[in-house]
Amino acid sequence: MRWLGIPLLVFVAAGCSGGRQIVPLLNAAGVPLTPPTTAPLEVVTRSTAVPDPLPVRGSDVEYTDVELALGHAVASATVPWAESHRTRASGNGWQLFVEMTSADAEYDDGRAVFTLGVRATLRARAGNVYLAQTQAACKQGGVVPPDRGARVMYRCMTEVGHQLANWLDGVDLDAVAPTRSG
Repeated sequence: MRWLGIPLLVFVAAGCSGGRQIVPLLNAAGVPLTPPTTAPLEVVTRSTAVPDPLPVRGSDVEYTDVELALGHAVASATVPWAESHRTRASGNGWQLFVEMTSADAEYDDGRAVFTLGVRATLRARAGNVYLAQTQAACKQGGVVPPDRGARVMYRCMTEVGHQLANWLDGVDLDAVAPTRSG
C-alpha cells in the first residue's frame, strides 16, 4: 500500500501545472539594448495589480518579465531626452518612476493582442522632489501564435516609451524645478 501513494503523488503533481506554457519575454525576443550610457535619467518600473506571469486569454501561454522589459523599452526611448538635458541635470538628475497600472494579453482567431497602461512620475533624484506626472497606454496586435507574440508586446512597450519621451520633451523644467534655498 505504501508504494501506491508515490505514483499517485507524481500524477497529482504533474496535473497541477495546468499545461500552461510560460514564455520569458526577455528570452523570447531579446533585450531591447541601447549603447552604454551615463544618462542623468534613471527609469524605475513597478506593477500594480498586474499578474506575473501575464496570461494570454484564449491560450495556454503566459509571459514573464513584462515589467523588466517595459523598463528597458522606456529607458531606451528616453535616452535622447536625458542626453539633450544633461547640462540641466543639477544634482543627480532625474528619476522616471513608471508604474504599470494595467496589462492584458489575448489570443483570438489567430491574432495576439497586447494592451498596457502606465502612470509615470518624474522626480528630481536630489530630495526625490515631485516634478510632473502623466499616463500612457498602448494596444498592439499581430497575426502570430500566442507563444510568438513577444515582438508584438515589444511594439506596444516601445509605443509607451515614445509617448513618455514625447511627454518629457514637453515638461518645462524651469517651471517645475525645485527651488533652492540659500
